[in-house]
Amino acid sequence: MVDWRALASHWKATHFDKAIVFATAFSAVAISVEFCVMVGVLMSFLLTVPRAGRMLLTQFVINDRGYPHERLAGEPACDRLLIFGIEGEFFFGAVPTLEQHFQAIEDQVTANTRVVVLRMKRARNPDAVAVSELEHFLERLRGRGVHVLMCGVTPDLHGVLERSGVLERVPEPLFKQQRVRQSSTAEAIRHAYTLIEQRCEPCPWRQANGGDGTRTAAS
Repeated sequence: MVDWRALASHWKATHFDKAIVFATAFSAVAISVEFCVMVGVLMSFLLTVPRAGRMLLTQFVINDRGYPHERLAGEPACDRLLIFGIEGEFFFGAVPTLEQHFQAIEDQVTANTRVVVLRMKRARNPDAVAVSELEHFLERLRGRGVHVLMCGVTPDLHGVLERSGVLERVPEPLFKQQRVRQSSTAEAIRHAYTLIEQRCEPCPWRQANGGDGTRTAAS
């Protein structure tokens, strides 16, 4: 009844598989064979949710041509404009990771910071719990006098924001996902610079746009 070869394979594969095998085997011996199936399914669900909830946070900077790109290790970032991208399943299981990422963003906000651009293009399958966490983050930064511009907003995310009532409580414009790559990011950055009263002299946007910031970033 037991496929020992398959059992050994699952046991050695990952800690995730090992935990399920152990819980299923223990319940089969301690309780019953019928009940162990339910335990295995429950363990799979409980362990899958945190794994699915892993999200990535990426910081972007603007190069000397005025184009945004992923920030490299040790590369300086403007403290007046911070640009971040969130990638992953944007649902209740991701809330612990979201809290960490939002805190990491807030830790980089200084007295000079005026705008945070948040790229949401790769935030998938949004739900009300994750959107509520997002709203709390927006409120905290707004309380510090920082504008948060969301770009790459997908139709799914826009729908959840609208139906949950969060959209009408967001004073900043949203920049929806567009067919042209990074075009909504460019629009958000262009709008961000209209909100920054004083730019630093080495600002790459100032240099790329002849000092007046009238040219758009890469689309």
